[in-house]
Amino acid sequence: MDWFYRWRYACIDNVQKIMRHKIWLTLLVFVFLLLLTLNFSQGELKPPSTWAWVDIIGEGASSLCVVIWLLLVLSMRPAGQVTNWFAAGFIGIFASNFQDFLDEWVHLPLPYTWDSWVESLPIGLLALTIAFCLWRKEQGQIDRYLLKRQAIYHNTTTLDHTTSLPKFAHLNAQLEYAFAKEKANWQQHALVLIDIAPFSEISYRYGGREADRFLVVMSELMLLALREEDVLCHLAGGRFAIVMKNVDQTLAQQKADRLKAFIDQFYFSIKDSEHGVSAHAMMVLVMADNSMKAPDSLLKQAILALSNQHKLVQSNTFG
Repeated sequence: MDWFYRWRYACIDNVQKIMRHKIWLTLLVFVFLLLLTLNFSQGELKPPSTWAWVDIIGEGASSLCVVIWLLLVLSMRPAGQVTNWFAAGFIGIFASNFQDFLDEWVHLPLPYTWDSWVESLPIGLLALTIAFCLWRKEQGQIDRYLLKRQAIYHNTTTLDHTTSLPKFAHLNAQLEYAFAKEKANWQQHALVLIDIAPFSEISYRYGGREADRFLVVMSELMLLALREEDVLCHLAGGRFAIVMKNVDQTLAQQKADRLKAFIDQFYFSIKDSEHGVSAHAMMVLVMADNSMKAPDSLLKQAILALSNQHKLVQSNTFG
């Protein structure tokens, strides 16, 4: 019976998602009833001997398929411009197909020509074409974002369960690989350590779930701001690390400063609350040096610099 409960849950979930688009469901029912009313009020039923069952089944199945396509789109997509054009297109196509279906049953007198307009005008196809163009643009934006995630999932099996980012072990692996395989370009690597506040405050005041959501939001925010070749890792708590490749000191510092400003401007809204907190990043950047004997020297140098920055802030606050 487990399969039955899973199937029942999936059906209820899909129905709830579809019901978010009540306006399009209402319009679909309205078009259906309007065409039925117009045809049977203005025409007359054809004799059964003239019915072409192949056409009836084919056009009826086409109308049903269009309705299924509409429901599938409404169950998968949120409300918005693209969804609206898809819904309008499918309803327009349904109107044409359903009128074709009714023509097999009902004969309209010659003075009435509106049925030909409903069947022939490609309004639904035009709306659907616009929907596909907007959807293509939307997918392009999504693909550009997913490219930033792609390298993460290809090369590591140790992802943090909260942020879906690589852990500390992957950071070490990246540095060791760069040191061993790219010694000629080793000095073109930069390591950035970021400590984002107020992770601890959120965890203490609002609970672990909100603190985890804060980490997820911040990781997504940083991924959007970084290049495809930059590697973002989650170390612990509100601390992250970035390995920047193919950069010099000036470019790396510019990117780090922009990222810090990006984070410092972010306001995190607490779920189910009127309250929120402003994010703040403490950041250090260390450039790789050919004089280093091991890649972990870069990491130790960065950790020491971040620790000194924390001590400086505390002395300025309480001194």
